[in-house]
Amino acid sequence: MAMKRFPLTNANSYSSKYRPGEKLYATLELNQVAFPKTGMVVSQTPLADDFTLTAPCENGMWVVADKAAGEITAPAAATDKPIGIVYTTEKEYDIFHYGLQTFGRKIGGDYPRVGLLGIGDTVTTNCLQYNEGEFANDAALFDALKAIDTTPLYVIPGVAGATVPEKAVPQITSGKPGSGIYAKVVKFYTVPNGEAGVKYQVISL
Repeated sequence: MAMKRFPLTNANSYSSKYRPGEKLYATLELNQVAFPKTGMVVSQTPLADDFTLTAPCENGMWVVADKAAGEITAPAAATDKPIGIVYTTEKEYDIFHYGLQTFGRKIGGDYPRVGLLGIGDTVTTNCLQYNEGEFANDAALFDALKAIDTTPLYVIPGVAGATVPEKAVPQITSGKPGSGIYAKVVKFYTVPNGEAGVKYQVISL
């Protein structure tokens, strides 16, 4: 049962403007979150060396922002604390790399901006993944997202995988967790650049 990333392009996007093989990154919109007002933001702690050019840190990832540990890491378990969401400001590097999807990645030693998640925080993002043993493909996932009024879906830390991306990218699942941090899918929506995304609200820490 392999993990698969939520598609960063779909039939409704202007994907033709991107060059073949160009790396696209997840995007994030903060709908209603407390951390900018409460000051629960970590921005002066570096990423662990596990984040590399081939496995970079992206907006929307859930990470453990433990200042005492001296580095930001991917969660090893749903009960890891303090878990925050990466929301580094997007940057346009040149005329060939524009738009939210092509914003630069962060790697080990870089300093991302991380907001510590709280109950009720709501965001919209496509920084997600799913288990192909639960949802066979993107179409099956989208069908499940369209049916959340009758069959709810949840977002949990992607701790099942052995690699950093699979640990840091939140996972969509149909099973309600019994403990630890998780969120509930609110809406199958779009991210700011118009592509498919998911709005979710943090329910438990």
